Amino acid sequence: MAADQLDNALESFSAPIETVISALGQGIADAQRAMDLNSIQMQETIDSDPVLSQYGLQATWYQFPKVDLQLTMSLTVAEDQTTTQGTPSPQTRAAAISSGVSLLGRPVRVIAQPVSASFQSHFNYSGQAASQINLSIVPVPAPRPGDQVTLPAKMQPADVQKAALASAAKFFTAKDANGNTIPAPADSKSPPDVLRFDVNFNAGSRTWYVLQYAPANKAVAPIVVAVDDASGAIRVISTP
Repeated sequence: MAADQLDNALESFSAPIETVISALGQGIADAQRAMDLNSIQMQETIDSDPVLSQYGLQATWYQFPKVDLQLTMSLTVAEDQTTTQGTPSPQTRAAAISSGVSLLGRPVRVIAQPVSASFQSHFNYSGQAASQINLSIVPVPAPRPGDQVTLPAKMQPADVQKAALASAAKFFTAKDANGNTIPAPADSKSPPDVLRFDVNFNAGSRTWYVLQYAPANKAVAPIVVAVDDASGAIRVISTP
């Protein structure tokens, strides 16, 4: 059994404020990514299902429309000791004071200490002296050239079918009069269940889904192949 992720966690009493804010943003991004992956998996389940794929269903997508954070922290201004620039001139000193840079010409860092119960107990710190930082994180859609959902597919159904039948998926096939490989006719009863062959395009993911299944017999596992509309890459999702 995997160890708890918190087993090796160690409380840190202080960190640069930009590190604290970055960690908060990363945590929210990780949560959003988990929800997105769940929606992607649900959409693939819909597109791979012989019944659900016939209704044009789209998976539900969830997002954080806005995240408001109120942090109670003890803030300390510290000088960065890792850089030395010699003795500054009087003009540099004056400019440093007005711009918030230390008098020695070295940059300053704002160190944040979250006012937790252990921090107050360890340092005998009064929460009344703490500062409050209010943050709002709002998602902004990434720019993209046009609306991809409304763009027509690059591949044609016949080309998608040909690519899928040539894949490693074990479709039940037959030969036409010209010797070309085609899906087994619906009345061929080979296997002994009436087969159906569908080619569906999901405009949102720009992916084709090719399915062969027996609507009257749920015991027959459907054969499903995904074909990327842009690259033509083939991915076998389900096959005997």
